[in-house]
Amino acid sequence: MVHQPSAPPLRRRVRRRSVPVLAAVSVLGGLLAAVTPAHARDACERLSDPAERLSCRQVAARPGHAKYLVSDDDAYARARGVTVEGNASEVTNPEGLLKAGGAPTVLTTTAEHSATLMVDLGNVMMGRVEVDVRSADRPVRVSYAQFRRFAGPDGDGMGRSFGTDDDPESRVDLFDATQRPVTRVSPGKRETRYVAITLDGPGTVSIDRVRLRKTTYPVTYDGSFHSSDDLLNRAWYASAHTGDLATVRQGTSPWMLTVTFDRVLFMGDIHMQGRAGYYQSGDYRMLVRNTLQQFGCVQNPDGSLPLASSPLVTCKPGDPGPPDGWRVPEEGPDPRVALGSAGPLSLYDDITIDSFTAFWVSTLADYYLYSGDAAFVEPLLPVARRAVAFLRGRTDKNGLYYEPKDDTPMRANWQPGDTAYGVDSFNNAAYYDATKGLAYLERHVAGDGAAARALERRAGAVRAALNRVLWDRAGGAFVLNADDPRRDRTDDANGGNLFFETVTPERGRRIIDFIDRRLASPYGSRVSEYTDNPYRHGVIHGYTNSMEAIGRVNYGDGAGALRQIRGWWGHMLRNGPGTGWFSSQYDGSVRRGDFANTAWTTALPALSKGLLGVTPTAPGFQRWSVRPQPSGLRWAQGRTPIPGGAITVRWEHDGRGFALTVDGPSRGTASRGTVSVPLLGKDRVIAMDGRVVWDGSGPAPGVRATAQDGYVAFHEVAGTHTFAWADGS
Repeated sequence: MVHQPSAPPLRRRVRRRSVPVLAAVSVLGGLLAAVTPAHARDACERLSDPAERLSCRQVAARPGHAKYLVSDDDAYARARGVTVEGNASEVTNPEGLLKAGGAPTVLTTTAEHSATLMVDLGNVMMGRVEVDVRSADRPVRVSYAQFRRFAGPDGDGMGRSFGTDDDPESRVDLFDATQRPVTRVSPGKRETRYVAITLDGPGTVSIDRVRLRKTTYPVTYDGSFHSSDDLLNRAWYASAHTGDLATVRQGTSPWMLTVTFDRVLFMGDIHMQGRAGYYQSGDYRMLVRNTLQQFGCVQNPDGSLPLASSPLVTCKPGDPGPPDGWRVPEEGPDPRVALGSAGPLSLYDDITIDSFTAFWVSTLADYYLYSGDAAFVEPLLPVARRAVAFLRGRTDKNGLYYEPKDDTPMRANWQPGDTAYGVDSFNNAAYYDATKGLAYLERHVAGDGAAARALERRAGAVRAALNRVLWDRAGGAFVLNADDPRRDRTDDANGGNLFFETVTPERGRRIIDFIDRRLASPYGSRVSEYTDNPYRHGVIHGYTNSMEAIGRVNYGDGAGALRQIRGWWGHMLRNGPGTGWFSSQYDGSVRRGDFANTAWTTALPALSKGLLGVTPTAPGFQRWSVRPQPSGLRWAQGRTPIPGGAITVRWEHDGRGFALTVDGPSRGTASRGTVSVPLLGKDRVIAMDGRVVWDGSGPAPGVRATAQDGYVAFHEVAGTHTFAWADGS
């Protein structure tokens, strides 16, 4: 974390009290249990120290976060608005589409597309569109768009996805004429906010209703976020909805995560989706598990993993596949489906993204950390070992991973289309994280300390070489690629190294300063210093901004993360359609054909990890940390789902001081946590549950607490406690 300058110790020392952290709540609880609520308030006010008075009552839960929810329990997304494009006189009762059972909406065109009904579903939704037609004397054209400005008779130009569930074409449907009432249903899934209905010539159509039958998983929001900043609240819930759109069920496959528009499984996206989803809903533990499963049994003979898999793959839970990878289709699911070399996925047969192999290992380690599910992870350890061995086998004399120049049609580090040959900063940060993640699994799942230590040493060597070879001392940032003649210092190279925590606090500060000076824009951080570098094409990319926001939080720059999110997500929310964009141009614009939602564009983990400060520190949250970064806000609160329960955090910083209520797993469980109270630049007298537990320079007798980096950390906390310091203390 970033080291903050500390103020000189307070001269005043208050009387120490012997109050063990785990017992303090019962001391005050016994006092207040015997009195009425009014008397309890009076008892709090009679406490002598202002910090004691603040900590005597829990920070109040604030209502109102439910209004930010985008998803709901309705199986259908229904029309929220309807407008007429073109000749409005050709439409009768357009509002009839907003409700069922009333008079129909009638469109009578005098020429091709002379009038169009534009139906707004309120946000981007995924599913099968249903149009209840009473009659139509000519074919009805129904087209789809995410951005309103690209909506028209030919759709928004996004074209066909690479999934198998959008046939015949995902942006336009042409339904036959009919003289009897019939519900026309799109033959495949449609990802859209706007549904445009028109006729390709003179004619009449009478319509009762337009709606979309959702095909996404009905995620239960047992996680939440709410703060004093309306924009951040909207960004959290828009991020959550964007993630929900990337859930899918196809055939007999279980629910899983996929790339929202493409509707195939990409490990790069899932790596970020998991980080976000764990804070949003306990359902994401199941979703991530089932997605990891779809790669485990289709590993390539060299140990790499396919860049994409498909919901059609049916790997059995825990199936690691044959030890030497795929040889013949009879061994299990057809590997061509996973590799993308069959049918509509054929594009991906020509692309190699080996960082996605690293991401599978990192995602498996993350899953274990957030779930504690060793039973699922252990059978897949051979896959993780082969994957890391593959990455290690592709290293140079410095021990750094490199992309070779061979006959592979396209190599990429994460973004197809960019040159990736050579030693790449982002790839090596991902390689470091995968090696470290496997070490964690060897230690905690396999119980192999020797293997863990060897991997930890290797990860340390990769980190050291990465910092030695690819660090630009003069610029204070990482270069993208050692072979890049421009020595471009990109957002993925630098935000990625903050995200994977490969640098010291001092270098972390330098990277943040570099990004602020060279890459920041009103619309988010630009991915490149240039517009025309073949090693990284110049856009504002959702993925790199997501990594950067988390990376800033990792290095204590919560205020910078919020500033970035306000610009990046504020621009996306102002300009629609309500989800996280894949990318935009440097001026913030999007082009026809750009898609408007991808789950690796998310502000959610940075907000829950930053403002609320919740992270697991042992598998399944058996150990956890709450370390909020207030970052200038007045208050924030939220709930993080964990196996078997939740951790709820509520804090406020007002004119009286700072108060933090943490409701962790109950004292009857084995789970314990560390609660770190921010000092915000001064030494403070801190009270817990109505008693001083930190006198400004040290803990009270019996209290386990330490001061570091501008926080006082209280250890072995369980149950519900309120910590506070008062202004002027």
